[in-house]
Amino acid sequence: MDLATIIGYVLAWGALMYGMFHATHGKLGAFFVPAEILLVLGCALGATVASMPLHSIFGALGATKKLIFSKETHVEHIIKEMVQFAETARRDGVLALETTAREAPDPFLRRGLQLTIDGTDPEIIERILRIEIEAMLERHKHGKHFWASMAKFGPGCGLVACLCAQVGMFMNLNGDPAIIGKALAGALTGTLYGALLQNLFAGPMAEKLGLRSKEEAFAKEIIMQGVLSIQAGNNPRVVEMQLMSFLSNKQQEAMPKAA
Repeated sequence: MDLATIIGYVLAWGALMYGMFHATHGKLGAFFVPAEILLVLGCALGATVASMPLHSIFGALGATKKLIFSKETHVEHIIKEMVQFAETARRDGVLALETTAREAPDPFLRRGLQLTIDGTDPEIIERILRIEIEAMLERHKHGKHFWASMAKFGPGCGLVACLCAQVGMFMNLNGDPAIIGKALAGALTGTLYGALLQNLFAGPMAEKLGLRSKEEAFAKEIIMQGVLSIQAGNNPRVVEMQLMSFLSNKQQEAMPKAA
Protein backbone atom coordinates (compact mmCIF):
# COMPACT_ATOMS: atom_id res chain seq x y z
CA MET A 1 0.00 0.00 0.00
CA ASP A 2 1.39 3.42 -0.90
CA LEU A 3 2.52 5.82 1.80
CA ALA A 4 -0.18 8.44 1.16
CA THR A 5 -2.94 5.90 1.81
CA ILE A 6 -1.34 4.80 5.08
CA ILE A 7 -0.74 8.38 6.27
CA GLY A 8 -4.26 9.44 5.32
CA TYR A 9 -5.97 6.60 7.14
CA VAL A 10 -3.76 7.01 10.22
CA LEU A 11 -4.55 10.73 10.40
CA ALA A 12 -8.29 10.26 9.85
CA TRP A 13 -8.78 7.36 12.24
CA GLY A 14 -6.39 8.87 14.77
CA ALA A 15 -8.43 12.08 14.85
CA LEU A 16 -11.61 10.01 15.15
CA MET A 17 -10.28 7.99 18.08
CA TYR A 18 -9.20 11.19 19.83
CA GLY A 19 -12.65 12.70 19.33
CA MET A 20 -14.36 9.56 20.62
CA PHE A 21 -12.05 9.39 23.63
CA HIS A 22 -12.64 13.04 24.46
CA ALA A 23 -16.43 12.82 24.01
CA THR A 24 -16.87 9.81 26.30
CA HIS A 25 -14.07 10.61 28.78
CA GLY A 26 -12.20 7.48 27.82
CA LYS A 27 -15.16 5.11 27.50
CA LEU A 28 -14.50 4.05 23.91
CA GLY A 29 -16.54 0.89 24.42
CA ALA A 30 -19.68 3.02 24.07
CA PHE A 31 -18.97 3.26 20.35
CA PHE A 32 -18.60 -0.49 19.90
CA VAL A 33 -21.99 -2.09 19.25
CA PRO A 34 -21.47 -5.39 17.38
CA ALA A 35 -25.09 -5.71 16.25
CA GLU A 36 -25.02 -2.26 14.65
CA ILE A 37 -21.67 -2.94 12.97
CA LEU A 38 -22.95 -6.21 11.52
CA LEU A 39 -26.17 -4.59 10.32
CA VAL A 40 -24.46 -1.64 8.59
CA LEU A 41 -21.66 -3.63 6.97
CA GLY A 42 -23.93 -6.52 6.01
CA CYS A 43 -26.58 -4.30 4.42
CA ALA A 44 -24.04 -2.11 2.60
CA LEU A 45 -22.11 -5.12 1.30
CA GLY A 46 -25.29 -6.90 0.27
CA ALA A 47 -26.61 -3.86 -1.58
CA THR A 48 -23.25 -3.45 -3.33
CA VAL A 49 -23.15 -7.10 -4.41
CA ALA A 50 -26.73 -6.84 -5.66
CA SER A 51 -25.79 -3.84 -7.81
CA MET A 52 -23.06 -5.70 -9.75
CA PRO A 53 -22.77 -8.87 -11.85
CA LEU A 54 -21.10 -11.67 -9.89
CA HIS A 55 -18.09 -11.91 -12.22
CA SER A 56 -17.51 -8.17 -11.84
CA ILE A 57 -17.28 -8.51 -8.06
CA PHE A 58 -14.32 -10.89 -8.25
CA GLY A 59 -12.75 -8.67 -10.89
CA ALA A 60 -13.28 -5.63 -8.66
CA LEU A 61 -11.52 -7.27 -5.73
CA GLY A 62 -8.63 -8.31 -7.97
CA ALA A 63 -8.32 -4.80 -9.41
CA THR A 64 -8.43 -3.34 -5.91
CA LYS A 65 -5.58 -5.55 -4.71
CA LYS A 66 -3.50 -4.82 -7.80
CA LEU A 67 -3.98 -1.05 -7.69
CA ILE A 68 -3.55 -0.59 -3.94
CA PHE A 69 -0.49 -2.79 -3.54
CA SER A 70 1.22 -2.06 -6.86
CA LYS A 71 4.34 0.07 -6.92
CA GLU A 72 4.03 3.76 -7.70
CA THR A 73 4.51 4.56 -11.38
CA HIS A 74 7.39 6.93 -12.16
CA VAL A 75 6.80 8.34 -15.63
CA GLU A 76 10.24 9.97 -15.65
CA HIS A 77 11.80 6.51 -15.48
CA ILE A 78 9.55 5.31 -18.30
CA ILE A 79 10.60 8.22 -20.52
CA LYS A 80 14.27 7.59 -19.77
CA GLU A 81 13.82 3.93 -20.76
CA MET A 82 12.01 4.77 -23.99
CA VAL A 83 14.78 7.20 -24.98
CA GLN A 84 17.36 4.47 -24.35
CA PHE A 85 15.37 2.09 -26.54
CA ALA A 86 15.25 4.76 -29.25
CA GLU A 87 19.03 5.18 -29.06
CA THR A 88 19.53 1.41 -29.42
CA ALA A 89 17.13 1.21 -32.36
CA ARG A 90 18.77 4.22 -34.03
CA ARG A 91 22.27 2.81 -33.58
CA ASP A 92 21.77 -0.94 -34.14
CA GLY A 93 18.35 -1.20 -35.75
CA VAL A 94 14.94 -2.13 -34.35
CA LEU A 95 15.83 -5.84 -34.27
CA ALA A 96 18.41 -5.04 -31.56
CA LEU A 97 15.47 -4.49 -29.19
CA GLU A 98 14.41 -8.14 -29.37
CA THR A 99 16.23 -9.14 -26.18
CA THR A 100 14.90 -6.05 -24.41
CA ALA A 101 11.37 -6.89 -25.51
CA ARG A 102 11.61 -10.43 -24.15
CA GLU A 103 12.98 -9.28 -20.78
CA ALA A 104 10.74 -6.23 -20.27
CA PRO A 105 8.82 -6.66 -16.96
CA ASP A 106 5.82 -4.67 -18.19
CA PRO A 107 3.63 -6.82 -20.50
CA PHE A 108 2.30 -3.68 -22.21
CA LEU A 109 5.80 -2.47 -23.06
CA ARG A 110 6.84 -5.97 -24.08
CA ARG A 111 3.90 -6.26 -26.47
CA GLY A 112 4.51 -2.82 -27.98
CA LEU A 113 8.20 -3.48 -28.61
CA GLN A 114 7.49 -6.91 -30.07
CA LEU A 115 4.94 -5.47 -32.49
CA THR A 116 7.52 -2.89 -33.55
CA ILE A 117 10.20 -5.53 -34.06
CA ASP A 118 7.77 -7.59 -36.15
CA GLY A 119 7.33 -4.62 -38.49
CA THR A 120 3.64 -4.19 -37.71
CA ASP A 121 1.91 -1.20 -39.29
CA PRO A 122 1.91 1.76 -36.85
CA GLU A 123 -1.86 2.18 -37.10
CA ILE A 124 -2.34 -1.44 -36.09
CA ILE A 125 0.13 -1.06 -33.21
CA GLU A 126 -1.73 1.99 -31.93
CA ARG A 127 -5.09 0.25 -32.31
CA ILE A 128 -3.95 -2.83 -30.37
CA LEU A 129 -2.34 -0.85 -27.55
CA ARG A 130 -5.26 1.59 -27.38
CA ILE A 131 -7.71 -1.29 -27.00
CA GLU A 132 -5.58 -2.70 -24.19
CA ILE A 133 -5.61 0.64 -22.35
CA GLU A 134 -9.38 0.97 -22.71
CA ALA A 135 -9.92 -2.61 -21.54
CA MET A 136 -7.74 -1.96 -18.50
CA LEU A 137 -9.72 1.17 -17.61
CA GLU A 138 -12.96 -0.79 -17.93
CA ARG A 139 -11.67 -3.45 -15.53
CA HIS A 140 -10.59 -0.80 -13.06
CA LYS A 141 -14.05 0.76 -13.21
CA HIS A 142 -15.43 -2.34 -11.52
CA GLY A 143 -13.08 -1.85 -8.58
CA LYS A 144 -14.01 1.80 -8.21
CA HIS A 145 -17.72 1.00 -8.62
CA PHE A 146 -17.54 -1.57 -5.81
CA TRP A 147 -16.13 0.87 -3.27
CA ALA A 148 -18.15 3.83 -4.53
CA SER A 149 -21.31 1.75 -4.09
CA MET A 150 -20.27 0.80 -0.55
CA ALA A 151 -19.76 4.50 0.18
CA LYS A 152 -23.10 5.41 -1.38
CA PHE A 153 -25.09 2.78 0.51
CA GLY A 154 -23.24 3.26 3.82
CA PRO A 155 -25.16 6.25 5.25
CA GLY A 156 -28.53 4.78 4.27
CA CYS A 157 -27.67 1.47 5.89
CA GLY A 158 -26.52 3.38 8.97
CA LEU A 159 -29.93 5.04 9.15
CA VAL A 160 -31.62 1.65 8.81
CA ALA A 161 -29.54 0.32 11.71
CA CYS A 162 -30.42 3.37 13.79
CA LEU A 163 -34.14 3.01 13.10
CA CYS A 164 -34.12 -0.71 13.92
CA ALA A 165 -32.48 0.02 17.27
CA GLN A 166 -34.95 2.83 17.97
CA VAL A 167 -37.90 0.50 17.37
CA GLY A 168 -36.55 -1.76 20.09
CA MET A 169 -36.01 1.25 22.34
CA PHE A 170 -39.55 2.58 21.89
CA MET A 171 -40.93 -0.83 22.81
CA ASN A 172 -39.45 -0.36 26.29
CA LEU A 173 -40.22 3.28 27.05
CA ASN A 174 -41.72 2.33 30.40
CA GLY A 175 -38.37 0.98 31.57
CA ASP A 176 -35.44 2.54 33.41
CA PRO A 177 -34.51 5.94 31.86
CA ALA A 178 -30.82 5.05 32.15
CA ILE A 179 -31.37 1.92 30.08
CA ILE A 180 -33.40 3.89 27.54
CA GLY A 181 -30.61 6.46 27.26
CA LYS A 182 -28.05 3.74 26.72
CA ALA A 183 -30.24 2.15 24.06
CA LEU A 184 -30.60 5.50 22.28
CA ALA A 185 -26.85 6.00 22.32
CA GLY A 186 -26.42 2.54 20.86
CA ALA A 187 -28.96 3.30 18.15
CA LEU A 188 -27.07 6.42 17.10
CA THR A 189 -23.91 4.40 16.55
CA GLY A 190 -25.59 2.89 13.47
CA THR A 191 -25.70 6.33 11.86
CA LEU A 192 -22.08 6.86 12.90
CA TYR A 193 -20.96 3.59 11.33
CA GLY A 194 -22.67 4.48 8.06
CA ALA A 195 -20.96 7.86 7.95
CA LEU A 196 -17.58 6.31 8.76
CA LEU A 197 -18.01 3.67 6.07
CA GLN A 198 -18.65 6.40 3.51
CA ASN A 199 -16.13 9.04 4.54
CA LEU A 200 -13.26 7.23 6.24
CA PHE A 201 -13.10 3.92 4.42
CA ALA A 202 -14.99 3.11 1.21
CA GLY A 203 -15.12 6.66 -0.15
CA PRO A 204 -11.36 7.30 0.02
CA MET A 205 -10.74 3.82 -1.37
CA ALA A 206 -12.90 4.54 -4.42
CA GLU A 207 -11.16 7.87 -5.02
CA LYS A 208 -7.72 6.28 -4.67
CA LEU A 209 -8.60 3.55 -7.17
CA GLY A 210 -9.84 6.14 -9.64
CA LEU A 211 -6.62 8.14 -9.41
CA ARG A 212 -4.34 5.10 -9.60
CA SER A 213 -6.22 3.87 -12.65
CA LYS A 214 -5.70 7.21 -14.40
CA GLU A 215 -2.01 7.17 -13.47
CA GLU A 216 -1.57 3.71 -14.96
CA ALA A 217 -3.40 4.71 -18.14
CA PHE A 218 -1.22 7.83 -18.37
CA ALA A 219 1.95 5.74 -18.07
CA LYS A 220 0.74 3.34 -20.77
CA GLU A 221 -0.05 6.27 -23.05
CA ILE A 222 3.56 7.44 -22.71
CA ILE A 223 4.80 3.93 -23.51
CA MET A 224 2.54 3.72 -26.55
CA GLN A 225 3.68 7.07 -27.93
CA GLY A 226 7.30 6.10 -27.33
CA VAL A 227 6.85 2.79 -29.16
CA LEU A 228 5.21 4.54 -32.11
CA SER A 229 7.98 7.12 -32.24
CA ILE A 230 10.65 4.39 -32.21
CA GLN A 231 8.75 2.52 -34.92
CA ALA A 232 8.77 5.69 -37.03
CA GLY A 233 12.57 5.81 -36.74
CA ASN A 234 12.63 9.19 -35.00
CA ASN A 235 15.83 10.62 -33.57
CA PRO A 236 16.21 9.84 -29.82
CA ARG A 237 16.10 13.57 -29.07
CA VAL A 238 12.79 13.85 -30.93
CA VAL A 239 11.46 10.86 -28.97
CA GLU A 240 12.55 12.53 -25.75
CA MET A 241 10.98 15.88 -26.63
CA GLN A 242 7.73 14.19 -27.61
CA LEU A 243 7.48 12.21 -24.37
CA MET A 244 8.65 15.12 -22.21
CA SER A 245 5.58 17.03 -23.37
CA PHE A 246 3.57 14.75 -21.06
CA LEU A 247 5.36 16.24 -18.03
CA SER A 248 4.96 19.53 -16.21
CA ASN A 249 7.63 22.22 -16.63
CA LYS A 250 9.01 21.40 -13.19
CA GLN A 251 9.30 17.71 -14.03
CA GLN A 252 10.93 18.51 -17.36
CA GLU A 253 13.57 20.70 -15.72
CA ALA A 254 14.47 17.89 -13.31
CA MET A 255 14.93 15.36 -16.13
CA PRO A 256 18.47 14.81 -17.52
CA LYS A 257 18.65 15.46 -21.25
CA ALA A 258 19.48 12.80 -23.79
CA ALA A 259 22.88 13.00 -25.45
